[in-house]
Amino acid sequence: MAHHSIWVRDLVKRYGKLTAVDQLSFTVEGGEIVGLVGQNGAGKTSTLR
Repeated sequence: MAHHSIWVRDLVKRYGKLTAVDQLSFTVEGGEIVGLVGQNGAGKTSTLR
């Protein structure tokens, strides 16, 4: 099986003046299962987009 990774470094997502995601960094190694949890409006969907 191939080994793949996802690297995210200093991700920022803004909607006009609203900052939805601010300097998010993480790594997901091949074979890992990751979930995003948080309150409504925390930036989960913005992070995935």
